[in-house]
Amino acid sequence: IRFTDSGYRNAMYLTGLPCREEYCITGNKEGVASPTSEEYQEYLEESFLKLKSLPEVFVCANDYVVFDTLKVFKKLGISVPADVWLCGFDDAMEAQIITPSLTTVHIHSSIMGHSAAYLLVSRIREPQLQFRMIYGQTSLVYRESTGD
Repeated sequence: IRFTDSGYRNAMYLTGLPCREEYCITGNKEGVASPTSEEYQEYLEESFLKLKSLPEVFVCANDYVVFDTLKVFKKLGISVPADVWLCGFDDAMEAQIITPSLTTVHIHSSIMGHSAAYLLVSRIREPQLQFRMIYGQTSLVYRESTGD
């Protein structure tokens, strides 16, 4: 979550847009390490009710966070994409069949798998290797949740 959060902050800075802290909804309810979907939805609902206004778009850490967010929005009477846009990350199979269909970032999993295997084998062969960050190719897939 920290990486995603810092990516958001950096993107807002680079585009000259304000980073409003109340829109950075991360983590879980305090004291809940691995929440169920229902517990997470309760946390989201509490977080959304604290907002004075909605942002134009919520960019979520993954598509499954979006699925929980959609359930909460429906309960609160918030319409996607009329009131707020949603974007996920993963391009899970469900992203195409939910209503509205989800705008998301597609991960090229075969490339990511090859990279992970390469790093693992390299680390096994040379345990003293420094940790490193790799970047993989992604594609933005526009669908209904952002008005497309």
